[in-house]
Amino acid sequence: MATLWPAVEGQAVTPTTKKSFSQLFSEPANSPIYLRPITTFKGEAAVVFSKEEADKLAAPFHWTLVGKFSHGRPSLEAMRKFFSSLNLKDHVSIGLLDYRHVLLRCAAEADFNRIWTRGLWHLGKHPTRVFKWTRDFHGHRESSLVSVWVSLPSLPIHYYDKHSLFSILSPVGMPLFLDSATVSGTRPSVARACVEIDLLKPLCSRVWVAVKGEGGFWQSIEVENLPS
Repeated sequence: MATLWPAVEGQAVTPTTKKSFSQLFSEPANSPIYLRPITTFKGEAAVVFSKEEADKLAAPFHWTLVGKFSHGRPSLEAMRKFFSSLNLKDHVSIGLLDYRHVLLRCAAEADFNRIWTRGLWHLGKHPTRVFKWTRDFHGHRESSLVSVWVSLPSLPIHYYDKHSLFSILSPVGMPLFLDSATVSGTRPSVARACVEIDLLKPLCSRVWVAVKGEGGFWQSIEVENLPS
């Protein structure tokens, strides 16, 4: 039997019907993709997503990190208390992935960068290494993405502009942010930026910087404390 709900002012009263159990789960709200058909792989059931669909599904986790504990870990409550004490810009959601890994979902990019670039955190007696979450993450496989500080010695001061530096550093990896002295221009001897690099790819050690029709120069790129 249809149910009548109280009317909201300015809204007509309309009957509503109960949805079946299957309907509740066959109509996902705000899903970025359509339901995928079942296929087979090596004789067994399989579901195949396109790269574009996988990227859409991973998009909400852009500012997400993984914390890895190698020698025991504190309780979830202790971890939440620790990160809430860091005076972060916004909320960080913490959840267990398995007995060694936790997922850290940052609401603010500044918090994501701060937690990631620190690399190693000590939660009491429990050290945890933090790395960027990617959609191919698996607990048994180490991520090859790391954040490192990169220096550009003797870079002409007019190239200290953020977009200029990000362009120069793009062959190295994905630039994340500049240090305060580079932003303010108070250390004209060297520009520094934090860059995401993939350890599995060859590292770029210099970049040709030129002005069209006027020639250019080789800019040296020095990576600080590259993880082994």
